[in-house]
Amino acid sequence: MELLGERPVWSMGGGELLSTLDTLEAELARLEAYRLSVVAAIESTGYAQELGARDTAELLRFRYRLDPPAARRTLRLAQTATQYPAVSDALERTASSAPTDEPDDGGSDDSGSGDGAGDGWLLRPAQAAAIVSPLERVRSRVPVEHLDAAAEQLVGLAGHLSPGELRTAAKEIAGLLDSDGPEPEELKAYERESLTLSAADNGVKFKGFLANENAELLRAVVHAGARPHKTVDGDHDPRPP
Repeated sequence: MELLGERPVWSMGGGELLSTLDTLEAELARLEAYRLSVVAAIESTGYAQELGARDTAELLRFRYRLDPPAARRTLRLAQTATQYPAVSDALERTASSAPTDEPDDGGSDDSGSGDGAGDGWLLRPAQAAAIVSPLERVRSRVPVEHLDAAAEQLVGLAGHLSPGELRTAAKEIAGLLDSDGPEPEELKAYERESLTLSAADNGVKFKGFLANENAELLRAVVHAGARPHKTVDGDHDPRPP
């Protein structure tokens, strides 16, 4: 790698290895954050639909061989992060951070804590997802200014907490902001869920109702299976949409 001067790993001491790992982690964070901004731009322009995909998540799945949940999570984060200024600003700083040209000799700190928390911490997309996801669950019931303040506080904690720890903190804050919990209508929707299967000639009939994220999951699975497939002769899929 040009970034690391193509130094072979076997030629490095402990301090150099740690410093090299610091450089790699920072560069990975930068690229992942920049990737989110590109995904958001593709979705906003509708380019995925121009290529024949249902949305950008479907484009990600088929072009880069991603599992459907991973593609949906990427698109969801790319879209929702922009609604939280503290998170979007932190990701923008990460995406625009300059890569380190050469790793240090690492002699001053071999403990693994030298590149940790602090004002210079680069927010990882995984941390951003841990912040945004719990807040999104209460967004319809909490004032925007309260959500923005919570996100800013959580971004400040990102220099010290892992994604799992951040998610726990975000859930606790979301619970405090939304002490009354979900609206009765949302809870009733889950109570109405049902699925009925009955035999039919050469197949099966089905009907039912799914609520909220369960409905989205079924929709994603159905669209994945319904995408066009070429015939054995290479012709276009003759099935109707």
